Amino acid sequence: MTSLSIEILSITETHIVSFRDCLDSVAQEGLYLGMLKAPSIERVSAFVHDQIEHGFPQFVAITPDEKVIGWCDVLPYEREMFRHVGKLGMGVHAGYRGQKIGTCLLNATLEATREYGLEKIELEVYASNANAIRLYEKLGFVHEGRKRNARKTASGYDDILLMGLLF
Repeated sequence: MTSLSIEILSITETHIVSFRDCLDSVAQEGLYLGMLKAPSIERVSAFVHDQIEHGFPQFVAITPDEKVIGWCDVLPYEREMFRHVGKLGMGVHAGYRGQKIGTCLLNATLEATREYGLEKIELEVYASNANAIRLYEKLGFVHEGRKRNARKTASGYDDILLMGLLF
C-alpha cells in the first residue's frame, strides 16, 4: 500500500483489460518499452493467464476505482539450464510516477521471486532512463553489461544496460 491508497496486488483475471490499457499508455510514450503499443487483448490475456497458471510473480498497482496504474513481473527463462533466472518487466503510468509506486511494485515482486525459488533476476533498461536505473541500483541490481546503440529513434540512438540481482 502506498500513501495514495494505491494497492499492490497479485494480478488476477479481472485486471487484464486495465493492465493492457496501462501497458499501452506507457508503450505509446516511446521512451521506456521496446514497443510503441500494447499487444492485442488476446495476447495480453494469454500472457497474464500463463503467469497466473504457473505462479510466476506479477503484481499490479491499483487505484481505489480498480484502475491499473503500474505493473511488475518476472518471467523465468524456459531453457533447462537457465530456469533459475527470470527476466523483469515493469512500468508505471506517467501520471503516477515519482510517488514510490515503482519501488512498492518492485519490492513485492522481489519478495515473490525469492519465494518462487529463482536465484537471479535480469533486466534491460535504456541508458536514458535515469530514474529506473537509480531505482534498480537502490534495490541491489548491478550493472552487467551494455548493448551499444541498441535502440534507434527519431532523436538518435540509446544504449541498453543489462542489470542483474542475485539472491
